[in-house]
Amino acid sequence: MDQPQYQAEGTTVSQPGVEPALVAPNGLEQILTTFGDIYKYIRPDGSLDPRWQEDFLVRLMLPFAIKLSWDRTRCVSQMTCHRKLVEVFAAVFVQLQERGLQQKIQTLGGCFAFRPQRTGTRLSTHSWGIAIDLNPETNVQGTAGDMDAEVIEIFRGAGFEWGGDWDGHRRDAMHFQFCTGY
Repeated sequence: MDQPQYQAEGTTVSQPGVEPALVAPNGLEQILTTFGDIYKYIRPDGSLDPRWQEDFLVRLMLPFAIKLSWDRTRCVSQMTCHRKLVEVFAAVFVQLQERGLQQKIQTLGGCFAFRPQRTGTRLSTHSWGIAIDLNPETNVQGTAGDMDAEVIEIFRGAGFEWGGDWDGHRRDAMHFQFCTGY
């Protein structure tokens, strides 16, 4: 049986189950080197120049629809992420589907969002489009949440750090980011 094809702005991922060659960066310096210096795109008023989205982000078609966390009457079949993570995210979602885990993903809280961290002053990894929030209603920040262990395993296997491993008020069980040390 042929593997499904996923496209993002002309890029075809023909083997979603293949181990990604991209290694998760550690710390801000490596994030900037790997995913681009977003600070060069921040305007004097603090807003993000739209060229960031044009230069670094793509829309990824998802293999199954997911309800939006802020409007559960709407389902999405695509999301915006960093262009270097198209294959990684595609592989994760294909694995979730192949293992029958799509029902464990109740809602999507988002991937790309230019904003500061909720518990700090640094930019969120969502600003680069390298993080995703899933099932935020039952995985509230500061709690252990109820994220499925197999979902966590798939994301970790693809190089993501899970926010549910963080301590105290930083603990963020809805959050997966493709970097460490930040």
